[in-house]
Amino acid sequence: MIILTSKNAKLIALAAACALSLSACIRPYQPDIQQGNIINNSDLREIRYGMSKQEVLFILGTPMVIDPFNEQRWDYFYSKRDQAKKETSQRLITVLFEGNKLVKLTGDVDLANVQQLEPSTEDKQHGGTVITEPTQPEKGLLNRLGILDSRN
Repeated sequence: MIILTSKNAKLIALAAACALSLSACIRPYQPDIQQGNIINNSDLREIRYGMSKQEVLFILGTPMVIDPFNEQRWDYFYSKRDQAKKETSQRLITVLFEGNKLVKLTGDVDLANVQQLEPSTEDKQHGGTVITEPTQPEKGLLNRLGILDSRN
Protein backbone atom coordinates (compact mmCIF):
# COMPACT_ATOMS: atom_id res chain seq x y z
CA MET A 1 0.00 0.00 0.00
CA ILE A 2 1.33 3.43 -1.02
CA ILE A 3 0.75 6.27 1.34
CA LEU A 4 0.32 9.63 -0.36
CA THR A 5 2.12 12.30 1.61
CA SER A 6 2.44 15.97 0.79
CA LYS A 7 6.02 15.37 -0.37
CA ASN A 8 4.88 12.58 -2.73
CA ALA A 9 2.01 14.74 -3.99
CA LYS A 10 4.43 17.57 -4.80
CA LEU A 11 6.71 15.18 -6.71
CA ILE A 12 3.77 13.78 -8.68
CA ALA A 13 2.52 17.28 -9.50
CA LEU A 14 6.04 18.33 -10.58
CA ALA A 15 6.41 15.24 -12.78
CA ALA A 16 3.00 15.88 -14.36
CA ALA A 17 3.87 19.53 -15.03
CA CYS A 18 7.17 18.51 -16.66
CA ALA A 19 5.45 15.91 -18.80
CA LEU A 20 2.82 18.42 -19.97
CA SER A 21 5.41 21.09 -20.80
CA LEU A 22 7.54 18.60 -22.75
CA SER A 23 4.55 17.30 -24.69
CA ALA A 24 3.84 20.85 -25.91
CA CYS A 25 7.29 20.93 -27.57
CA ILE A 26 6.64 17.87 -29.73
CA ARG A 27 5.18 18.65 -33.15
CA PRO A 28 3.90 15.72 -35.20
CA TYR A 29 5.20 15.20 -38.74
CA GLN A 30 2.97 16.73 -41.40
CA PRO A 31 3.72 15.75 -45.00
CA ASP A 32 3.63 18.27 -47.84
CA ILE A 33 0.34 18.20 -49.74
CA GLN A 34 0.42 18.14 -53.55
CA GLN A 35 -2.73 18.40 -55.64
CA GLY A 36 -3.39 18.52 -59.34
CA ASN A 37 -1.08 18.09 -62.31
CA ILE A 38 2.64 18.53 -61.72
CA ILE A 39 3.59 21.18 -64.28
CA ASN A 40 7.27 20.89 -65.18
CA ASN A 41 9.06 23.73 -66.95
CA SER A 42 10.86 21.13 -69.06
CA ASP A 43 7.48 19.82 -70.28
CA LEU A 44 6.28 23.34 -71.05
CA ARG A 45 9.37 23.92 -73.22
CA GLU A 46 8.17 21.14 -75.53
CA ILE A 47 4.78 22.78 -76.21
CA ARG A 48 4.37 24.49 -79.60
CA TYR A 49 1.48 26.29 -81.25
CA GLY A 50 -0.30 24.07 -83.73
CA MET A 51 0.15 20.87 -81.72
CA SER A 52 -2.76 18.46 -81.70
CA LYS A 53 -4.77 17.68 -78.56
CA GLN A 54 -3.17 14.24 -78.49
CA GLU A 55 0.35 15.70 -78.48
CA VAL A 56 -0.48 18.15 -75.69
CA LEU A 57 -2.13 15.34 -73.74
CA PHE A 58 1.04 13.23 -74.15
CA ILE A 59 3.31 16.03 -72.87
CA LEU A 60 1.24 17.60 -70.08
CA GLY A 61 -0.97 14.67 -69.12
CA THR A 62 -4.69 14.63 -68.51
CA PRO A 63 -5.99 18.10 -67.67
CA MET A 64 -7.52 18.64 -64.26
CA VAL A 65 -10.53 20.38 -65.80
CA ILE A 66 -12.04 20.14 -69.26
CA ASP A 67 -14.76 22.78 -69.45
CA PRO A 68 -18.02 20.89 -70.15
CA PHE A 69 -19.37 23.92 -72.03
CA ASN A 70 -16.19 24.50 -74.02
CA GLU A 71 -14.22 21.34 -74.84
CA GLN A 72 -11.61 23.53 -76.56
CA ARG A 73 -10.32 24.72 -73.14
CA TRP A 74 -8.19 22.57 -70.84
CA ASP A 75 -7.04 23.73 -67.40
CA TYR A 76 -3.98 22.34 -65.64
CA PHE A 77 -3.70 23.27 -61.96
CA TYR A 78 -1.00 22.36 -59.45
CA SER A 79 -0.82 23.24 -55.77
CA LYS A 80 1.81 22.32 -53.21
CA ARG A 81 1.49 23.09 -49.51
CA ASP A 82 4.86 23.13 -47.71
CA GLN A 83 3.94 22.26 -44.13
CA ALA A 84 7.31 23.25 -42.68
CA LYS A 85 7.22 26.77 -44.15
CA LYS A 86 3.42 27.08 -44.04
CA GLU A 87 3.48 28.26 -47.67
CA THR A 88 1.39 27.23 -50.65
CA SER A 89 2.68 27.51 -54.22
CA GLN A 90 0.30 27.25 -57.16
CA ARG A 91 0.49 27.07 -60.94
CA LEU A 92 -2.35 27.38 -63.41
CA ILE A 93 -2.01 26.76 -67.12
CA THR A 94 -4.94 27.14 -69.53
CA VAL A 95 -4.63 25.53 -72.96
CA LEU A 96 -6.98 26.68 -75.73
CA PHE A 97 -7.59 24.84 -79.00
CA GLU A 98 -9.32 25.63 -82.27
CA GLY A 99 -10.51 22.35 -83.67
CA ASN A 100 -7.65 19.99 -82.91
CA LYS A 101 -4.81 22.58 -82.90
CA LEU A 102 -3.26 24.45 -79.97
CA VAL A 103 -3.74 28.19 -80.46
CA LYS A 104 -3.16 29.72 -77.02
CA LEU A 105 -1.45 28.95 -73.74
CA THR A 106 -2.16 31.27 -70.81
CA GLY A 107 -1.79 31.34 -67.08
CA ASP A 108 1.47 31.41 -65.15
CA VAL A 109 3.53 31.10 -68.33
CA ASP A 110 3.56 32.72 -71.74
CA LEU A 111 4.36 30.31 -74.56
CA ALA A 112 6.45 32.99 -76.27
CA ASN A 113 8.87 33.02 -73.29
CA VAL A 114 8.71 29.34 -72.39
CA GLN A 115 12.26 28.66 -73.65
CA GLN A 116 13.68 31.06 -71.03
CA LEU A 117 12.07 29.25 -68.08
CA GLU A 118 14.47 28.05 -65.41
CA PRO A 119 14.16 24.39 -64.32
CA SER A 120 11.51 24.05 -61.64
CA THR A 121 11.68 21.93 -58.49
CA GLU A 122 9.41 19.43 -60.20
CA ASP A 123 11.96 19.10 -63.04
CA LYS A 124 14.18 17.24 -60.57
CA GLN A 125 11.49 14.60 -60.26
CA HIS A 126 12.57 11.04 -60.96
CA GLY A 127 10.33 8.00 -60.74
CA GLY A 128 7.58 9.80 -58.83
CA THR A 129 9.94 11.09 -56.15
CA VAL A 130 11.20 14.65 -55.96
CA ILE A 131 14.94 14.54 -55.28
CA THR A 132 15.99 17.09 -52.66
CA GLU A 133 19.01 17.74 -50.50
CA PRO A 134 18.95 16.23 -46.99
CA THR A 135 17.51 18.60 -44.42
CA GLN A 136 18.34 16.65 -41.25
CA PRO A 137 21.31 17.98 -39.26
CA GLU A 138 24.14 15.62 -38.45
CA LYS A 139 23.39 13.66 -35.31
CA GLY A 140 25.66 13.51 -32.32
CA LEU A 141 28.03 15.96 -30.72
CA LEU A 142 31.15 14.12 -31.90
CA ASN A 143 29.93 14.23 -35.53
CA ARG A 144 29.22 17.97 -35.36
CA LEU A 145 32.65 18.65 -33.80
CA GLY A 146 34.34 16.61 -36.55
CA ILE A 147 35.84 14.08 -34.14
CA LEU A 148 33.79 11.17 -35.48
CA ASP A 149 32.64 10.89 -39.09
CA SER A 150 29.60 8.61 -39.41
CA ARG A 151 29.37 8.99 -43.20
CA ASN A 152 32.26 6.54 -43.79
